[in-house]
Formats: sequence, C-alpha cells, structure tokens
Amino acid sequence: MRILIIEDDTHISFALERFFTTQGDEVTTCVGLDEAFAVHPESHDFIILDLNLPDGDGFEYLSYIRAENIKTPLLILTVRDQEQEIVRGLKLGADDYLTKPFSLPVLKARVEAILRRASGGDGGNVLRCGQLTLDRKARMAFLSGQPLELSSREYELLELLMENKGFTVPRERILDRIWGWERGDVYDNTLSVTVKRLRGKIAPYHDYIRTVRGIGYRLMEGDE
Repeated sequence: MRILIIEDDTHISFALERFFTTQGDEVTTCVGLDEAFAVHPESHDFIILDLNLPDGDGFEYLSYIRAENIKTPLLILTVRDQEQEIVRGLKLGADDYLTKPFSLPVLKARVEAILRRASGGDGGNVLRCGQLTLDRKARMAFLSGQPLELSSREYELLELLMENKGFTVPRERILDRIWGWERGDVYDNTLSVTVKRLRGKIAPYHDYIRTVRGIGYRLMEGDE
C-alpha cells in the first residue's frame, strides 16, 4: 500500500513512516501544503492529513482533492479536538478524524477499517455488526438470524450506519442520504425519532447505536 503522510511534526512523521514501512507499506511524507499539492494523491492508496501546517490549513487540501473528485481514502490526524472541527472535517469528505495524542495500533486499525469499507468487503452485499446482519441484495436485516421488520427509512438508516461501522456519521449526511430532496419537509426531530424506533427494533442490542452529541451517530459492537 502507498501512503501519503502530510505532517509537519518531524517526530510524528518519522514515527508514522517507520511504523508503516515495517508493515511493508510505501510512504511519501510532505511537511506542508506546497509539497502536498506537488504530489498526485491518485497515485496513493491512503492519505493521513494534519490540519496545522506551516503554510496553510489542512482543510484547504481536503477541500481541493474532494472538489476534484479524488476519492483516495483520507484520515485527519490532528490536535484539534473541537466538535466543530470534527464536523467540518467529516462534512468536507474525510473518512475519519483522529486526535493527537494517538496510538499507532489504533491508527492502523482505523486505516484498515476505512480500506475495508472502501473496498466493500463480502462483495459489498453482506454487512455485519455483532448480532446484526444486513443483506443489501435482498434488502433485509437480521438480528441473531431472525428477520427484522423495518420501515424503508429504518432500513436505510441501519444500512448507512453499518456501512460506516465504527465511524461517526454526521446528522447532515444521514439526512441527505435518507431524505434527499425531501429534507425541506423533515422536522428537526425526525431523525431522532427514526433512531429511537430502530433502537427499539434491535433490542436488546439497542446500545450498538451510539449518539455522538452534537455530531451524529456511530454503530459499535461492545465497548469503544
């Protein structure tokens, strides 16, 4: 795997480069935006992006590549832990947001999870989380092997959360995906009510769906 790391802290970039190269990956490191813009992101399989760069803001880079329809998976790695920064990063198209200090094994696990999601494991048709299974081809969901009776909205919500298992999905993204052009007629609590109903139907595993206050929802099995 070819990884592009955009990070100005030499200690962190060195640790990341050494860690991933020992895993057999090829790493390109940039210390700022000028260097990053000179590299073709399409030639890499993954991007790790810092936000606080000496010649600009990492959001500028993220906005640019997504505006150019470059879909290379990207994880933001930064000291910025404010809620509005996390929301902004996810809305701009980051696949995940990890704050410093961080664990290298956790970072690796998140990278692998993003890549699995991007490749659509199980042929992209079967999604799993603990006792939950979703068959996209049949458009059916199962709990402990028993079919669930879900409304169209509940099914679409569960599918979106399972596609992004382990990652926070912003409310805005959920509303866009599920209600689309009808969003103007959706009341503020419509999503909350749909989540509540879905939780009721997957009981006793209702706590699989975690509320990330002020941001959105995340599907998790067990403790985080």
